[in-house]
Amino acid sequence: MHLIDLPDHRKLHEGAVPLCGGIAIFLSFAGISLLSEPLSLGPGFWVAMGLITVLGVVDDRFPLPARTRFLAQVLIALALISTEDLGRLSLGDLLPPEAIGGAVGLFILSAIFIVGLVNAWNMMDGVDGLAGGSAAAALVWILLLAVHLGEEGLVFPVMALIAAIGGFLIFNARSPWRPRASVYLGDAGSTTLGAIIAYLVLHLSNGTEGLPFPVLLWLVVVPVIDTLSLMVRRMLDHRNPMSADRRHLHHLLIDTGLSPAAASYTIIAVSFLCGGVGYAGLVAGLPASVMTIGLFFVAFAHTAFVLAVEATARHRVARPPIHLHL
Repeated sequence: MHLIDLPDHRKLHEGAVPLCGGIAIFLSFAGISLLSEPLSLGPGFWVAMGLITVLGVVDDRFPLPARTRFLAQVLIALALISTEDLGRLSLGDLLPPEAIGGAVGLFILSAIFIVGLVNAWNMMDGVDGLAGGSAAAALVWILLLAVHLGEEGLVFPVMALIAAIGGFLIFNARSPWRPRASVYLGDAGSTTLGAIIAYLVLHLSNGTEGLPFPVLLWLVVVPVIDTLSLMVRRMLDHRNPMSADRRHLHHLLIDTGLSPAAASYTIIAVSFLCGGVGYAGLVAGLPASVMTIGLFFVAFAHTAFVLAVEATARHRVARPPIHLHL
C-alpha cells in the first residue's frame, strides 16, 4: 500500500516511517470489542469508524483535497449521529436547548463537535507520542466516568482501546530506549481516535440524564482550544484556516527550548490534568455554568502563552544582526 511518511520541507523526521499505527490500533480495538459479549457499540458506530479509517488511509496514500476530506467527514458525522441516536446533548444549567435552536441546534452542534475533534486530533499529530498519548489521557477519564455511571457496555471497549494505544505508544513515543518513533499513526489513526473520543463524549452527554456537554469538554479542551486558536490566527493572517504551518502548541513549546519529547509529554500532562478537573467537577456535581467559566481561563492561559512566544519569535527575527569588528 506504500503507507510511508517521507521527510520533506515540513516533515523533519529521519528516514521513511510506516503510517500503519492507526490501522493497527483500529483493528485491535475492533477485533477485541466485536468478539466480546454483549456487543455494546452499535453497527452505526462501527460503520462510521470504519469509513473514517478508510478515508484516512486513502488520504495517507493519495493526499485528498481539503474540501473533499471535510465533506466526507461531515457526511460520516451526520450518519453516525442519526444511526446511533445521538445529538440530544445535555447542556446542564448553562443554556436551555431552545437557546441554540432546540433539537436541530443540538444535532448540528453534535456534528460540528465530531468533525472538529476529528480534525483537532489530526492537527495534534505533529510530535512523536502526542496524539496517541493525549487520546489515552482523555480515554482514562472517559473510562472512569463510564464506571462511575454504571455504563458497563462502554467499560470493556474503552479499556481495549487504551490497551491498543498503549501498545502503539511503545513504538511511537520517545523514551530513553527509543530516540524517535518507528511507526506513525497516520491520518487514519489520528482522525479515527478523534472520532471515537467525540462519539464517547456525545454518548455520555446524550439525553436529559446525560452528563453536561460543556463539562465534558474539559476532557478534550487542549486540542480543541489549540485548533480554534490556530484557525483564528491563520484567518487573521488572511490564510486558509486548514493550511499547514508551525504554529501549533507543540511547535511553540519546542521554540521555547523544549525537546520534542518534552513538548509532547508536557501537553499530555496538561491534557490529563484538565481531564481530571472535568472528572472531579462531574463527580462533585458542580454546575455546568461554573465549569464552563473555567474553560475560559484555560483558553486565556493558552492565548497568553501563544502571544508571548510568537511575539518573542517576531522580535528575534526583526532584531538586526550584531557585527563584531575584531
